[in-house]
Amino acid sequence: MSLKQRISDLFAEYSVALEVEEKKDEEKEVKMATATLDSGQEISTDAEAFAVGVSVFVVNDEGEQIPLPDGDYTLADGVVFVVAEGVITEIKEPEAEAVEEAPVAEVVEEVAMSREEVVSLIAKAVAEAKKEFSSQIAKRDAKITELSKQASPSISRAPKMAPQPKVDLSKLSTKERVAAIQNQFSK
Repeated sequence: MSLKQRISDLFAEYSVALEVEEKKDEEKEVKMATATLDSGQEISTDAEAFAVGVSVFVVNDEGEQIPLPDGDYTLADGVVFVVAEGVITEIKEPEAEAVEEAPVAEVVEEVAMSREEVVSLIAKAVAEAKKEFSSQIAKRDAKITELSKQASPSISRAPKMAPQPKVDLSKLSTKERVAAIQNQFSK
């Protein structure tokens, strides 16, 4: 099992979900709310949300903002906007229909963890992985030692020669000397 998988499992065990917090620049971001009409056309506003008194427009292919003509507009979610002179003058919520009660979903409480707690969890996973890897290495080393003891200590590639008795060549005749020397190298 990889270290990444171990850390993921540890996070799952403690129900940890990491989120990245982006730091916002000091510059103000231009927030534009958009919505889709029931006809599929997208409308926008310069405000953060659609509300009475905000201007509403469509954006053409050239990127130009064109004020929405006067009239009633229904959004895909059923909310109706009344627009006059490109400004929302009234918002009508859709009428509540008989809604069947849906089963209540289990509420999961999200707990924000500090950077130190996350680092601690990662360190714990790494320590557990090191412990297991050390155990596996020790088992492998023991197996190598065991196998090396089983190997024959007399394994050699060159054939062993039996020791030859020393012969005093000075006391032999010439024929006997030649025979003794041949015997010594012929084995």
